[in-house]
Parts: sequence; C-alpha cells; structure tokens
Amino acid sequence: MKGLFYKLLIVLAIGFSACSLKNKSENGSVVFEDGSVAELKTTLNFNSTEHDFGQVKEGEKVVCKYEVVNTGKVDLLIHEVRVSCGCTTPKFDKKPIRPGRSAAIEVTFDTSRRPGIQHKAVTVLTNTEPSRTVLTFTCEVIPNQ
Repeated sequence: MKGLFYKLLIVLAIGFSACSLKNKSENGSVVFEDGSVAELKTTLNFNSTEHDFGQVKEGEKVVCKYEVVNTGKVDLLIHEVRVSCGCTTPKFDKKPIRPGRSAAIEVTFDTSRRPGIQHKAVTVLTNTEPSRTVLTFTCEVIPNQ
C-alpha cells in the first residue's frame, strides 16, 4: 500500500511540474506558462585560454582563434564577448553550440600605436557556471624605426 502511495505521489509531482512548463526552446532555455524563462546551464572547455603572439611589428593586425567545445548536455550560448580595449575586436557566431560541438572565438589585435609589451583580456559570457571565462593574449610590439 505504501509503495502505491509513493508511486501516485511521484506521478502527481511530475504532472504538476509538466503543467507549468510551456516549452523547452532550441537555445537551451525553458519558457514557463507565466512567461518566465529559465536558462539551462551547460559546461565548456577551451583548447587554450592564453595566447602569445611573440614579437610583432607595430601596425600589424594579428589574429588568434580560441576554440570552445560544449561539453554539457544543453546548447552552449555565448551571450557576449567583452574586450579590454578598442584595439581588440572579437568575432564569434551567435548561434547556439550543440552538445559535443565546437566553435571559435576569433580575436584581432591592432598593434598600431601600441609599442612595448601588451597584455590583453577577452571576457566570454555564457550559460555556464561560472558564467565568465577570461581569455588572454600577450605580445611585444616592436616600434617602427
């Protein structure tokens, strides 16, 4: 008798939670009947979070690609990529990254008027925990003579 009671309780709990769930979107979030949205969390892995361009001539534009893999079970969403200065430009696809798939974040650094040792940061905001991943790069910009 106890077993039947617990089974009925589980079925009712699942039924009530399913009633409040309107739909699971393709982008890794859940929309409830009241219009509220809950974002599902996933995990990621970068091939590297650091890059060293070495010595570069002033005026060059150097490019680095950071590869990210969605290691979780729901879509990985890259919400935003923030750079530490206007000399750095990020480029990435805003489409969700399916579980097991990878994508690249391309970063271009303009060395114009930036002589000397450079340390720059790129912050990637995603639907992971923690939600921020900091990518860095360095180089030594050799001034024009």
